[in-house]
Amino acid sequence: MSEYYYFGASLPMLRMNQAPPISYDSFMKACSENLSRRDMADMRLAVLSGGEGDATLSVVRAFRRYASELNKAINHERAKRLGFSGYEKGSDDKSISDRAREIVALSDPLKAEREVLSSYFDFLSSYESISPFSAESLMIYSLKLQIIEVSSSFSPEQGRSEFDKLYKSIEEDIFR
Repeated sequence: MSEYYYFGASLPMLRMNQAPPISYDSFMKACSENLSRRDMADMRLAVLSGGEGDATLSVVRAFRRYASELNKAINHERAKRLGFSGYEKGSDDKSISDRAREIVALSDPLKAEREVLSSYFDFLSSYESISPFSAESLMIYSLKLQIIEVSSSFSPEQGRSEFDKLYKSIEEDIFR
């Protein structure tokens, strides 16, 4: 795997809860200009919404496993809170189960979603001790950038508006 000293050093620092300093599209354009074909093919698989099977690098597969486990644990905790039984099992990892419980306990859905994204970001940060100029580190950067873009796209006003539309639609269906 190649090392990308100049390119890696030229990227702005990413911080959760701050606006992304570069857009994902701009980052991918820069990657296409700096990465080898093979590394660029791997970079295209470093996306938040992909399945575990299509990623070639272990860090991307590990991230997707973690995200899947956390989401499963959150679903399990929500089902328990609502009194549903027989719902899919939560995570065997105590730290993931504990984190899911903390997230589900939040009363504000926007804060809960941001906590999920923050958990993803922190998980990826734990892998950053890998060579900071490797293609794998650039893929971690890519995933973290996508997380920040999603987080910064949230708006309480838009969320409320969407909720009101959905609620009205449900109301209309019920009272027809």
